[in-house]
Amino acid sequence: MNLRRRHRGNGPRSPRRTPDEATPSAVSTTTKPARQAASSAPRRKTVLVLEDNATIGGLMVALLREEGYRALRAWDVREAVKIARDRKPDLLLLDLSLPYREGLPQLSELRANAETQHAPIVVVSGNALQLAPGEREQLAECVAKPVDIDRLVNYVRRHVGDPELEIPEKNYSSNADIAMHTW
Repeated sequence: MNLRRRHRGNGPRSPRRTPDEATPSAVSTTTKPARQAASSAPRRKTVLVLEDNATIGGLMVALLREEGYRALRAWDVREAVKIARDRKPDLLLLDLSLPYREGLPQLSELRANAETQHAPIVVVSGNALQLAPGEREQLAECVAKPVDIDRLVNYVRRHVGDPELEIPEKNYSSNADIAMHTW
């Protein structure tokens, strides 16, 4: 059995450089193209996920990052406003049953904030939504939990301006998926 020793330091180990590799001219020529490539690349679209459930929020963030979005996570509205100051979100995925300010007051607080007032808000909630007509217009979309992850990606794509993917219909009543219904 071959066991690897864990490195106890800051980050992964880098290979040792030879004296001619460590010259300032070698370092400066290798970093300039990387910076130029990074500045010319298009900005990834930022999605801010407001979800207090660790499992669901982690799943949404991982899914969005896998799709190429810059996904950030906030546990409540106060934290979301702090994050939005530094990184303007292109879209907000919001659960309406968050701690501290539950429900629609948090929606109006997000609309009042300068960093989040123009970002579309998609509510992903497990509760039945009873919205007044003025509140409904503040939202881009309402999605009920449990949500199909493929459809969730399409909701995000739709509201950040990316093309939607074609999703094949899923038959959950077939015998192949009988284990899903036996809990």
